[in-house]
Amino acid sequence: MKIKISENRIWSLVIFAFLTKLLFFFYLKWFPSDEPMFGGGNDADYYHGYALGYYETVTSIWPIILRFLNEVNLYDREKLTYILFGTSIILLPYLYYQVVKIKNYEFNLVKASSILLVIFYPSIFFYTIDIYRDIFMFLILLICFIFYKKVLESNKAIGYFYFLIFLILSYFLFLLREYLGIALILSPFVYLILLKTKKYIKTWIVVYIAILILLKIFGKLDEVLNYREIFSTGGTTIGIKLLDQNSFMFLFYYLYSLIVQLFGLFFVNLLSIFVFILESVPFTYAFIYLIKNIKFMDKFVIFLLTFFVIYTSIWLLGNDNLGTATRLRIPSYLVIFASMFIVYQRKIITDYKTKKD
Repeated sequence: MKIKISENRIWSLVIFAFLTKLLFFFYLKWFPSDEPMFGGGNDADYYHGYALGYYETVTSIWPIILRFLNEVNLYDREKLTYILFGTSIILLPYLYYQVVKIKNYEFNLVKASSILLVIFYPSIFFYTIDIYRDIFMFLILLICFIFYKKVLESNKAIGYFYFLIFLILSYFLFLLREYLGIALILSPFVYLILLKTKKYIKTWIVVYIAILILLKIFGKLDEVLNYREIFSTGGTTIGIKLLDQNSFMFLFYYLYSLIVQLFGLFFVNLLSIFVFILESVPFTYAFIYLIKNIKFMDKFVIFLLTFFVIYTSIWLLGNDNLGTATRLRIPSYLVIFASMFIVYQRKIITDYKTKKD
Protein backbone atom coordinates (compact mmCIF):
# COMPACT_ATOMS: atom_id res chain seq x y z
CA MET A 1 0.00 0.00 0.00
CA LYS A 2 1.43 3.38 -1.05
CA ILE A 3 1.47 6.13 1.52
CA LYS A 4 0.36 9.47 0.12
CA ILE A 5 2.00 12.53 1.64
CA SER A 6 0.12 15.81 1.60
CA GLU A 7 2.08 18.88 0.48
CA ASN A 8 0.19 20.99 3.00
CA ARG A 9 1.22 18.62 5.77
CA ILE A 10 4.87 18.90 4.77
CA TRP A 11 4.67 22.70 4.66
CA SER A 12 3.13 22.55 8.13
CA LEU A 13 6.13 20.50 9.25
CA VAL A 14 8.44 23.08 7.67
CA ILE A 15 6.82 25.83 9.73
CA PHE A 16 6.92 23.66 12.85
CA ALA A 17 10.61 22.80 12.37
CA PHE A 18 11.42 26.45 11.63
CA LEU A 19 9.72 27.72 14.80
CA THR A 20 11.12 24.89 16.92
CA LYS A 21 14.65 25.70 15.83
CA LEU A 22 14.08 29.38 16.55
CA LEU A 23 12.87 28.62 20.07
CA PHE A 24 15.68 26.13 20.73
CA PHE A 25 18.30 28.51 19.36
CA PHE A 26 17.20 31.43 21.54
CA TYR A 27 16.90 29.12 24.55
CA LEU A 28 20.53 28.05 24.11
CA LYS A 29 21.62 31.67 23.67
CA TRP A 30 19.76 32.89 26.75
CA PHE A 31 20.60 29.86 28.92
CA PRO A 32 24.03 28.69 27.73
CA SER A 33 25.60 25.50 29.05
CA ASP A 34 29.18 25.23 30.25
CA GLU A 35 29.52 21.85 28.54
CA PRO A 36 30.08 21.71 24.73
CA MET A 37 27.11 20.13 22.96
CA PHE A 38 29.30 17.90 20.79
CA GLY A 39 31.75 16.60 23.34
CA GLY A 40 35.44 17.54 23.32
CA GLY A 41 36.71 21.07 22.96
CA ASN A 42 34.91 24.01 21.49
CA ASP A 43 36.42 25.01 18.13
CA ALA A 44 34.50 28.28 18.28
CA ASP A 45 36.57 29.40 21.30
CA TYR A 46 39.73 28.97 19.23
CA TYR A 47 38.20 30.86 16.28
CA HIS A 48 37.18 33.69 18.60
CA GLY A 49 40.62 33.79 20.22
CA TYR A 50 42.36 33.93 16.84
CA ALA A 51 40.05 36.70 15.66
CA LEU A 52 41.03 38.76 18.70
CA GLY A 53 44.75 38.05 18.21
CA TYR A 54 45.26 35.61 21.10
CA TYR A 55 46.45 32.77 18.84
CA GLU A 56 48.68 32.58 15.78
CA THR A 57 48.28 28.94 14.76
CA VAL A 58 46.07 28.68 11.66
CA THR A 59 44.00 25.56 10.91
CA SER A 60 42.00 26.93 7.97
CA ILE A 61 41.07 30.19 6.31
CA TRP A 62 38.02 30.58 8.57
CA PRO A 63 39.85 32.12 11.58
CA ILE A 64 41.74 34.37 9.13
CA ILE A 65 38.41 35.65 7.80
CA LEU A 66 37.25 36.30 11.35
CA ARG A 67 40.44 38.21 12.22
CA PHE A 68 40.04 40.31 9.08
CA LEU A 69 36.48 41.16 10.11
CA ASN A 70 37.78 42.12 13.52
CA GLU A 71 40.48 44.36 12.03
CA VAL A 72 37.87 46.28 10.01
CA ASN A 73 35.54 46.50 13.05
CA LEU A 74 32.93 44.14 11.60
CA TYR A 75 33.48 41.20 13.95
CA ASP A 76 31.02 40.39 16.69
CA ARG A 77 30.79 36.79 17.91
CA GLU A 78 27.11 36.96 18.85
CA LYS A 79 25.98 38.80 15.75
CA LEU A 80 27.93 36.45 13.49
CA THR A 81 26.28 33.49 15.24
CA TYR A 82 22.86 34.97 14.47
CA ILE A 83 23.87 35.44 10.83
CA LEU A 84 25.04 31.82 10.56
CA PHE A 85 21.85 30.57 12.17
CA GLY A 86 19.71 32.69 9.82
CA THR A 87 21.69 31.33 6.90
CA SER A 88 21.01 27.75 8.00
CA ILE A 89 17.22 28.11 8.11
CA ILE A 90 16.69 30.55 5.20
CA LEU A 91 19.49 30.60 2.63
CA LEU A 92 20.66 26.96 2.88
CA PRO A 93 17.16 25.50 2.29
CA TYR A 94 16.66 27.84 -0.68
CA LEU A 95 20.00 26.89 -2.27
CA TYR A 96 19.40 23.20 -1.59
CA TYR A 97 16.15 23.32 -3.52
CA GLN A 98 17.97 25.04 -6.40
CA VAL A 99 20.35 22.05 -6.40
CA VAL A 100 17.56 19.45 -6.58
CA LYS A 101 15.16 21.37 -8.82
CA ILE A 102 14.86 20.07 -12.37
CA LYS A 103 14.97 22.72 -15.09
CA ASN A 104 11.55 23.73 -16.48
CA TYR A 105 9.69 21.65 -13.89
CA GLU A 106 8.21 22.51 -10.50
CA PHE A 107 7.36 19.78 -8.01
CA ASN A 108 5.83 21.34 -4.92
CA LEU A 109 6.18 18.08 -2.98
CA VAL A 110 9.93 18.00 -3.66
CA LYS A 111 10.25 21.70 -2.90
CA ALA A 112 8.55 21.31 0.47
CA SER A 113 10.42 18.08 1.31
CA SER A 114 13.89 19.40 0.40
CA ILE A 115 13.36 22.59 2.41
CA LEU A 116 12.08 20.55 5.36
CA LEU A 117 15.13 18.29 5.19
CA VAL A 118 17.61 21.16 5.60
CA ILE A 119 15.62 23.05 8.22
CA PHE A 120 14.93 19.90 10.23
CA TYR A 121 18.41 18.29 9.97
CA PRO A 122 19.44 18.06 13.66
CA SER A 123 23.23 17.99 13.23
CA ILE A 124 23.22 21.11 11.06
CA PHE A 125 21.54 22.99 13.90
CA PHE A 126 24.32 22.08 16.33
CA TYR A 127 26.81 24.08 14.25
CA THR A 128 24.71 27.25 14.24
CA ILE A 129 24.92 28.06 17.93
CA ASP A 130 28.42 29.53 17.66
CA ILE A 131 30.93 30.71 15.06
CA TYR A 132 31.71 27.31 13.58
CA ARG A 133 32.81 27.20 9.94
CA ASP A 134 30.43 24.40 8.94
CA ILE A 135 27.41 26.50 7.88
CA PHE A 136 29.63 28.71 5.73
CA MET A 137 31.19 25.60 4.16
CA PHE A 138 27.79 24.09 3.37
CA LEU A 139 26.79 27.39 1.79
CA ILE A 140 29.83 27.38 -0.52
CA LEU A 141 29.35 23.67 -1.26
CA LEU A 142 25.75 24.16 -2.43
CA ILE A 143 26.76 27.14 -4.57
CA CYS A 144 29.46 24.95 -6.16
CA PHE A 145 26.85 22.29 -6.95
CA ILE A 146 24.58 24.91 -8.51
CA PHE A 147 27.37 26.22 -10.74
CA TYR A 148 28.32 22.72 -11.88
CA LYS A 149 24.67 22.06 -12.58
CA LYS A 150 24.73 25.14 -14.80
CA VAL A 151 27.83 23.75 -16.53
CA LEU A 152 25.82 20.68 -17.55
CA GLU A 153 22.79 22.71 -18.61
CA SER A 154 24.62 25.40 -20.61
CA ASN A 155 26.40 25.54 -23.96
CA LYS A 156 30.17 25.13 -24.02
CA ALA A 157 31.12 28.82 -24.02
CA ILE A 158 29.02 29.72 -20.99
CA GLY A 159 29.74 26.32 -19.47
CA TYR A 160 33.48 27.05 -19.34
CA PHE A 161 32.75 30.31 -17.50
CA TYR A 162 30.59 28.50 -14.94
CA PHE A 163 33.24 25.80 -14.59
CA LEU A 164 35.89 28.43 -13.84
CA ILE A 165 33.71 29.85 -11.07
CA PHE A 166 33.15 26.31 -9.82
CA LEU A 167 36.92 25.70 -9.59
CA ILE A 168 37.55 29.02 -7.82
CA LEU A 169 34.87 28.29 -5.23
CA SER A 170 36.14 24.72 -4.86
CA TYR A 171 39.61 26.06 -4.07
CA PHE A 172 38.09 28.43 -1.52
CA LEU A 173 36.32 25.44 0.01
CA PHE A 174 39.69 23.65 0.07
CA LEU A 175 41.00 26.51 2.21
CA LEU A 176 38.07 26.03 4.59
CA ARG A 177 38.35 22.22 4.82
CA GLU A 178 41.00 20.54 2.69
CA TYR A 179 39.43 17.16 1.93
CA LEU A 180 36.05 18.72 1.11
CA GLY A 181 37.70 20.99 -1.46
CA ILE A 182 39.90 18.18 -2.82
CA ALA A 183 36.85 15.95 -3.32
CA LEU A 184 35.01 18.73 -5.13
CA ILE A 185 37.96 19.55 -7.40
CA LEU A 186 38.51 15.89 -8.33
CA SER A 187 34.84 15.12 -8.92
CA PRO A 188 34.41 16.67 -12.43
CA PHE A 189 37.37 14.71 -13.79
CA VAL A 190 36.44 11.36 -12.24
CA TYR A 191 32.84 12.05 -13.27
CA LEU A 192 33.81 12.18 -16.96
CA ILE A 193 35.20 8.66 -16.68
CA LEU A 194 32.19 7.33 -14.79
CA LEU A 195 29.74 8.99 -17.18
CA LYS A 196 31.13 7.07 -20.15
CA THR A 197 31.20 3.78 -18.26
CA LYS A 198 28.05 4.12 -16.11
CA LYS A 199 26.78 0.72 -17.28
CA TYR A 200 29.67 -1.00 -15.54
CA ILE A 201 28.84 -0.20 -11.92
CA LYS A 202 29.86 -3.63 -10.63
CA THR A 203 33.20 -3.26 -12.40
CA TRP A 204 33.72 0.15 -10.81
CA ILE A 205 33.08 -1.28 -7.35
CA VAL A 206 35.88 -3.79 -7.95
CA VAL A 207 38.13 -1.03 -9.34
CA TYR A 208 37.37 1.16 -6.31
CA ILE A 209 38.39 -1.62 -3.92
CA ALA A 210 41.52 -2.36 -5.95
CA ILE A 211 42.55 1.32 -5.95
CA LEU A 212 42.11 1.53 -2.17
CA ILE A 213 44.28 -1.54 -1.61
CA LEU A 214 46.99 -0.35 -4.03
CA LEU A 215 47.08 3.10 -2.40
CA LYS A 216 47.46 1.39 0.97
CA ILE A 217 50.24 -0.92 -0.25
CA PHE A 218 52.29 1.94 -1.76
CA GLY A 219 51.82 4.17 1.30
CA LYS A 220 49.72 6.82 -0.41
CA LEU A 221 47.17 6.68 2.42
CA ASP A 222 49.67 6.91 5.27
CA GLU A 223 49.09 10.61 5.91
CA VAL A 224 45.34 10.30 6.28
CA LEU A 225 45.65 7.02 8.22
CA ASN A 226 48.17 8.62 10.60
CA TYR A 227 45.65 11.39 11.19
CA ARG A 228 43.11 8.70 12.08
CA GLU A 229 45.42 7.51 14.87
CA ILE A 230 44.88 10.84 16.68
CA PHE A 231 41.39 9.67 17.63
CA SER A 232 42.72 6.61 19.50
CA THR A 233 42.36 8.35 22.89
CA GLY A 234 38.89 9.81 22.31
CA GLY A 235 35.89 8.83 24.44
CA THR A 236 33.70 8.05 21.43
CA THR A 237 36.42 6.34 19.41
CA ILE A 238 35.22 3.28 17.48
CA GLY A 239 38.62 1.62 17.80
CA ILE A 240 39.17 0.67 14.17
CA LYS A 241 42.84 0.97 13.17
CA LEU A 242 43.75 0.91 9.48
CA LEU A 243 47.39 1.95 9.40
CA ASP A 244 49.25 -1.23 10.41
CA GLN A 245 47.03 -3.77 8.66
CA ASN A 246 47.66 -6.14 5.78
CA SER A 247 45.62 -5.65 2.62
CA PHE A 248 42.86 -8.11 3.57
CA MET A 249 42.37 -6.79 7.10
CA PHE A 250 42.62 -3.18 5.87
CA LEU A 251 39.73 -3.80 3.46
CA PHE A 252 37.72 -5.67 6.10
CA TYR A 253 38.12 -2.93 8.74
CA TYR A 254 37.54 -0.17 6.20
CA LEU A 255 34.21 -1.71 5.15
CA TYR A 256 33.31 -2.17 8.81
CA SER A 257 34.21 1.48 9.46
CA LEU A 258 32.05 2.47 6.49
CA ILE A 259 29.01 0.62 7.83
CA VAL A 260 29.47 1.92 11.36
CA GLN A 261 30.22 5.57 10.59
CA LEU A 262 28.26 6.22 7.41
CA PHE A 263 25.10 4.42 8.55
CA GLY A 264 25.44 5.36 12.22
CA LEU A 265 25.42 1.77 13.48
CA PHE A 266 27.38 2.38 16.67
CA PHE A 267 25.38 3.26 19.75
CA VAL A 268 27.27 4.60 22.76
CA ASN A 269 24.62 6.83 24.30
CA LEU A 270 21.07 8.11 23.87
CA LEU A 271 22.21 10.89 21.51
CA SER A 272 23.73 8.38 19.06
CA ILE A 273 20.41 6.50 18.95
CA PHE A 274 18.55 9.76 18.44
CA VAL A 275 20.83 10.73 15.54
CA PHE A 276 20.54 7.25 14.01
CA ILE A 277 16.73 7.40 13.95
CA LEU A 278 16.43 10.98 12.67
CA GLU A 279 19.35 11.04 10.23
CA SER A 280 20.76 7.63 9.38
CA VAL A 281 17.45 5.79 8.88
CA PRO A 282 16.17 8.36 6.31
CA PHE A 283 19.61 8.33 4.66
CA THR A 284 19.48 4.54 4.35
CA TYR A 285 16.04 4.79 2.75
CA ALA A 286 17.31 7.38 0.24
CA PHE A 287 20.34 5.21 -0.52
CA ILE A 288 18.18 2.15 -1.22
CA TYR A 289 15.79 4.25 -3.33
CA LEU A 290 18.69 5.36 -5.52
CA ILE A 291 19.87 1.79 -6.04
CA LYS A 292 16.38 0.66 -7.02
CA ASN A 293 15.90 3.54 -9.46
CA ILE A 294 19.37 3.75 -10.93
CA LYS A 295 18.03 4.00 -14.50
CA PHE A 296 16.56 7.43 -13.76
CA MET A 297 19.89 9.01 -12.84
CA ASP A 298 20.99 11.92 -15.01
CA LYS A 299 24.43 13.48 -15.51
CA PHE A 300 24.12 15.74 -12.48
CA VAL A 301 23.19 12.85 -10.20
CA ILE A 302 26.22 10.91 -11.45
CA PHE A 303 28.37 13.95 -10.64
CA LEU A 304 26.87 14.20 -7.14
CA LEU A 305 27.46 10.51 -6.52
CA THR A 306 31.05 10.86 -7.76
CA PHE A 307 31.58 13.59 -5.17
CA PHE A 308 29.89 11.41 -2.57
CA VAL A 309 32.25 8.48 -3.18
CA ILE A 310 35.43 10.62 -3.17
CA TYR A 311 34.55 12.78 -0.18
CA THR A 312 33.06 9.97 1.89
CA SER A 313 36.08 7.73 1.22
CA ILE A 314 38.46 10.43 2.46
CA TRP A 315 36.71 11.12 5.75
CA LEU A 316 36.01 7.44 6.40
CA LEU A 317 39.72 6.71 6.05
CA GLY A 318 40.77 9.60 8.27
CA ASN A 319 38.17 9.53 11.04
CA ASP A 320 37.52 7.13 13.90
CA ASN A 321 35.35 9.31 16.15
CA LEU A 322 31.56 9.06 16.23
CA GLY A 323 30.91 12.70 17.06
CA THR A 324 33.18 13.83 14.27
CA ALA A 325 31.56 11.31 11.90
CA THR A 326 28.16 12.91 12.50
CA ARG A 327 29.70 16.23 11.52
CA LEU A 328 31.71 15.03 8.52
CA ARG A 329 28.93 13.00 6.94
CA ILE A 330 26.52 15.95 6.61
CA PRO A 331 27.70 16.71 3.03
CA SER A 332 27.54 12.98 2.23
CA TYR A 333 23.97 12.78 3.48
CA LEU A 334 22.88 15.98 1.74
CA VAL A 335 24.23 14.68 -1.58
CA ILE A 336 22.40 11.34 -1.32
CA PHE A 337 19.14 13.06 -0.40
CA ALA A 338 19.59 15.52 -3.30
CA SER A 339 20.19 12.63 -5.69
CA MET A 340 17.05 10.91 -4.40
CA PHE A 341 14.95 14.05 -4.97
CA ILE A 342 16.27 14.43 -8.53
CA VAL A 343 15.74 10.75 -9.38
CA TYR A 344 12.22 10.90 -7.94
CA GLN A 345 11.35 13.86 -10.17
CA ARG A 346 12.84 12.25 -13.26
CA LYS A 347 10.91 9.06 -12.54
CA ILE A 348 7.63 11.02 -12.28
CA ILE A 349 8.37 12.88 -15.52
CA THR A 350 9.26 9.64 -17.34
CA ASP A 351 6.13 7.87 -16.09
CA TYR A 352 3.98 10.84 -17.14
CA LYS A 353 5.47 10.93 -20.64
CA THR A 354 5.05 7.16 -20.97
CA LYS A 355 1.35 7.34 -20.03
CA LYS A 356 0.85 10.32 -22.32
CA ASP A 357 2.35 8.44 -25.29
